[in-house]
Amino acid sequence: MRSYPRVFIAAGERSGDQFGATLAEALRARDPDVRLTGLGGPRMAAAGVHLIGDTVSHAGMGFFYTLLRFGHWASLFRRSVAEFHREAPDVLVPVDNPGFNLRLAAHARRRRIPVCYYVSPQVWAWRPRRIRRIGRCVDRMMTLFSFEKPLYDAIGVDCRCVGHPLLDYMPARQAAPGFLSALASTETVGLLPGSRDQEVKHCFPILCAAAAALRRARPGLRFHVAAASSEHLLRIRAILARHDLPAEVHVGRTDEIMKASRLCLVVSGTATLETAWHRTPMVVVYRVGAWARPFAHRLLHVKHISLVNILAGREVVPEHLLFNDDARPVAQSALRLLESPEALDRCRRDLDGVLSALGPPGAGTRAAQAVLEMVR
Repeated sequence: MRSYPRVFIAAGERSGDQFGATLAEALRARDPDVRLTGLGGPRMAAAGVHLIGDTVSHAGMGFFYTLLRFGHWASLFRRSVAEFHREAPDVLVPVDNPGFNLRLAAHARRRRIPVCYYVSPQVWAWRPRRIRRIGRCVDRMMTLFSFEKPLYDAIGVDCRCVGHPLLDYMPARQAAPGFLSALASTETVGLLPGSRDQEVKHCFPILCAAAAALRRARPGLRFHVAAASSEHLLRIRAILARHDLPAEVHVGRTDEIMKASRLCLVVSGTATLETAWHRTPMVVVYRVGAWARPFAHRLLHVKHISLVNILAGREVVPEHLLFNDDARPVAQSALRLLESPEALDRCRRDLDGVLSALGPPGAGTRAAQAVLEMVR
């Protein structure tokens, strides 16, 4: 009979890979004998997780994208089930990625494997009725935000608010001083196109069109693009060329670009909170198809789309949910900020308040304790 706890962590996309890595490091710190297996990407692998499949390079959102990648995700599901049969984990920890992870959680529950879900699907933002299905698939939910816990308490699901791991992993990231000073010597605008393929395809052209308009209004601006991976480089450069926008593209320099920029144009997601951690003003963008316009008011149950504004309870950074390719509102918001030092300073002060709303650091440690309690 084995004496070590066995934890299976299933993460999808880059933010999930980072959250899973932070959890893995905390689990190993609390119990060096823990055996970690799972699905994820390079950060989880570096944190000591034995990966049986890569979910990061195939990350995406939406029904049609999932359909296109169905074969890959079906293969990962079969591989995970086979791993459960080979040696059942003491606990399954799905990290966000509900399209895949809720199915995996339901399978684990049928096999009597405890499920401790990390990062609640955003039921408070859209499709709130999903919460009852989620409740049937999990033994414990670990949320990032305090306002999520009462939602699970109301339906009788064991829930712990562990806080946001950003406060753990961001201070540990080391910026390259030389690269940072080179960026800081110019009036830099950072372009953050997101980590998913369809975000680069559909959202990044909006950022480029807005940046091109900014360049016409302020010729001295310099633009730097933070590519999430080298796989995106060709598409990013093609989009830049299409908009005749001179910009430098960097892989692995996201933190430097966030920190050194006077302003960032950011695709909505975890990157908005990471930019806020650097106290850098931003304009947030997300583009969906025109087909979604008639349904948006029915599906969305929040006034804002960016986590920064949701946490603040008001618009502290300009945000734009777009149903077409019109980048003019984005450029106008960015120009108003760039031309007003007072507005930039006010934005930075507001971002300090947003970070305070995340609570204290130590989310990874609290999450690891919640997971190991279920093992025991």
